[in-house]
Amino acid sequence: MSTGIYTLANDLVYNQLVALLNSIEVNAGKETPVCVIAYNDQLDNVRQEIATRDNVTLLDNPELFARWEEFSYRVWKTHPDALQEWQEQGMKTKFYRVGENHRYCAFDPESPFEKFIYLDADTLLMNSLDFVFKQLDESDFVVYDFQYKDPAHIFNVASPKLLEVFDESQINSEIFCSGFYGAKRGLFPEEQREWLVSQLANGEAEVLYKRAPNQSVLNYMRMRSGLSIHNFALSL
Repeated sequence: MSTGIYTLANDLVYNQLVALLNSIEVNAGKETPVCVIAYNDQLDNVRQEIATRDNVTLLDNPELFARWEEFSYRVWKTHPDALQEWQEQGMKTKFYRVGENHRYCAFDPESPFEKFIYLDADTLLMNSLDFVFKQLDESDFVVYDFQYKDPAHIFNVASPKLLEVFDESQINSEIFCSGFYGAKRGLFPEEQREWLVSQLANGEAEVLYKRAPNQSVLNYMRMRSGLSIHNFALSL
């Protein structure tokens, strides 16, 4: 089974990307496959850096990106006021932080890794990730954080709909920060994505948190789909 690490970057975060790649080389090994997902087309320095590292590749596939951007756009079209609010704030794109949604491509059947770990470019790897990959044999998602202590940065906790959609016990234990997680290719096939959009359109979209759209939608997708999750912050 192919395994590897994803991150999301462009030239704006070039220095952070180099630090992350160095930390992976030191703490996971020089042979660890890493795929840098293009945030946008500002990639000159990123391409030059990747060319010097045999274990690192670049995912820059406009067709693949378009598929997941369209899904994200449809998600936010179901929200009562998100698109209007972002436009009033000067947003020039279809929705807020379009490039962040490129990380969803890791779930696509065309992506390179069957099991993967996603790390934001401004993080560092401080130890081996073998225990995370091993846990993915048992769980659909694997995380290691304390975001469950602050659900207000994942969902709109003021929405009365929230506790109709999810149990309070789920909210208090299953949510996670989207800067680090392990998961698997193929978890959200097209049929499942269509179902998720339909549920959001039926009134559930108001539970999404507009200021961290990618993080909110990813948690909604996992929880609403009933995919299993293991948080090492709770088990260790």
